[in-house]
Amino acid sequence: SDDKDMLTGAILVARYQYPDLNELKIRDAVDKIKRDAWLELNDELTALEQVKVMNRVFFDMHGFSGNTQNFHAPQNSDINIVLETKKGNPLMLSLIYCKVANDLSIPLFGINLPEHFVLGYRDENNIVPITRQIDRQRILFYVNCFSKGDICGRKEIDAFLKQLKIKPEAQYYEPCTTVEMIQRLIRNLMNSFYKLGEMDKVRELELLMQATE
Repeated sequence: SDDKDMLTGAILVARYQYPDLNELKIRDAVDKIKRDAWLELNDELTALEQVKVMNRVFFDMHGFSGNTQNFHAPQNSDINIVLETKKGNPLMLSLIYCKVANDLSIPLFGINLPEHFVLGYRDENNIVPITRQIDRQRILFYVNCFSKGDICGRKEIDAFLKQLKIKPEAQYYEPCTTVEMIQRLIRNLMNSFYKLGEMDKVRELELLMQATE
C-alpha cells in the first residue's frame, strides 16, 4: 500500500491471530480517543502542554498502561486486544498514541530503541533532509508511553543505551518509518511465540515480515 498508515498496518498484523476481528470497532475506539483529545487541545498550547493533554486523555481518561505482569504475551502486540484491555507493550501503546497525535497534527514519531520503544516530538522548524527517505530532525523531547507518558531528553536516551552497553547511533534518536514500526511489531510477535515454543507461528510470521520488505 502507498498509504503506509500505522493503524492499517497494526490491523493487518492483528488479523494473523484474529482473522474475523471487527476493524470498524478498532477504528471507532481510536476515533473516540482522538475526539476526547481534540476537545482538550487548542492552537495556543506549547509542545509540552500538548503532550500533557494527550497523557491525561490517553492514560487517565482512557486508562491505558503498560502490561508489566505479562510483558511478553502475544496479545500485547494485537491492537484489538490492547484497545479492549487497555494494556500493551511499549510499541503498541506508542503506536496508538502516535496515531491519535498525528491525526491531531501533533508531530510525534516512533523512536526505534533497542529493547524499548518511545516517541519523539519533532521540531518542525528544524528539518534537514538526508538519505534513508526520512528526515534528520531535531527532537525536542521523548515520550515514554510504557511509563504513562513520562517525558525525557537525549541524556536519558544516552543513559539507557549505556546501561544496555550499546553504542549510540543516530537511528536510536531519530524518527523511524511507519513500515519499520510494523516490522518491529511483527518481530515482537515472533519473539512472543518463540518464547512459547510455537515455532510454526514464528515461521508464518517470517513470511509476513517478508511481505513488508
